[in-house]
Amino acid sequence: MKLKSLVLSALIAGAAFASQGAAAQAIDRTVPLVTAGDGVGGFNAHFGDTFAASTVGSTFSDIFTFNVGTPFDAAASVTSSFLNTPQTKDLLITGFSLYRYDPATMAVLGTAIAGINETGFGSNPTDSWSLSAYGLTSGSYALKVNGQVMGAGGGAFGGDLTISPVPEPQAWGMLLAGLGLVSVAARRQLVPSRIRTPRA
Repeated sequence: MKLKSLVLSALIAGAAFASQGAAAQAIDRTVPLVTAGDGVGGFNAHFGDTFAASTVGSTFSDIFTFNVGTPFDAAASVTSSFLNTPQTKDLLITGFSLYRYDPATMAVLGTAIAGINETGFGSNPTDSWSLSAYGLTSGSYALKVNGQVMGAGGGAFGGDLTISPVPEPQAWGMLLAGLGLVSVAARRQLVPSRIRTPRA
């Protein structure tokens, strides 16, 4: 009789452990960003994700892709929402990065630009991350958010991306040449011309 109850207990514990393991799987998503032009050659985009209660304990890796046709500067931030799950942070964001990738293979090209963790202190603070990158070349890029679902009700995060075009070196040269011509023309107008009087 004792043997039967031990086997039954082991089966119940194994089933509970297996169901926990099934819930704690990795969630990987890749989504193209929807961008909105800013009227001066750049664009803005909003991104985010929501996780159901059934994903508690799961890790996640969300990738948001976009293309840029000219050299650019980028600034992005991501914040987790706080659903007030008792004594538990809803999401734990563990990484935020920007990188260039090969659209055919999804392989990372070069070095990823890591975000800065700006999460505050205290009991279960809302996660906050940011990153900035300057003088990037045109191509296919991705923002990546990594983390874990902690709250009993799931969790969510949201973020913003701003892309600003950077003038190419030829444009800088033309701009400087134009400024030089304008300053020469302005100086000529300030210097009074000499009036020659005929000699007798």
